[in-house]
Amino acid sequence: MRANAEHVRRAFTLLEMIVVVIVIGIMSALIIPRMGGNQYREYSLTVERVNDVVLMFAHRVSTSNQPAGLRFDSQRNQFELLTKVDEDGEYFWKPDPLARPVTLPDWFDEHALSIFVDGEYVDTMQWPITTTPGEARPLIEVALDWEEHSSLISLPAHAMGPNIWLNGEGTEPLMPIDLDASGQGREEW
Repeated sequence: MRANAEHVRRAFTLLEMIVVVIVIGIMSALIIPRMGGNQYREYSLTVERVNDVVLMFAHRVSTSNQPAGLRFDSQRNQFELLTKVDEDGEYFWKPDPLARPVTLPDWFDEHALSIFVDGEYVDTMQWPITTTPGEARPLIEVALDWEEHSSLISLPAHAMGPNIWLNGEGTEPLMPIDLDASGQGREEW
């Protein structure tokens, strides 16, 4: 009998194996969705940052006496706000010191960001999208596409800020109304 009492156990019991499998299953159920959701969160954050740059552009155009510009540098994968700087009598476009450029994540496709002016695609590598203070601004749209997700940041010519459409959901921009033409010119507000 004494030999049985000194017997050293060298294997796991079935109950111990079941507990380990359940614990691994619970941990993977918690971790795997978080790992897959990181890219979508980074995509959404990139959309918000691009929206902020477009908002700064709209603000600069409406309040500054200096020209402002938007550019997507596909070589550096950056979307940036530009300002025109005078250096010794010559003018250059430089990144705006108060608006950090948005660097797209490495896993974005090279054609993930597209810029449209009045509905037509524009390549901004040579010439940025610019407006002169006091002049009418065109409709500017920035599209960001990743896998099955798409977003559109739209800055209408009359708007003070952009609207975001994320995966087909967003709010329609307010459109200007000619109150006299609609017969509401004399109504109280």
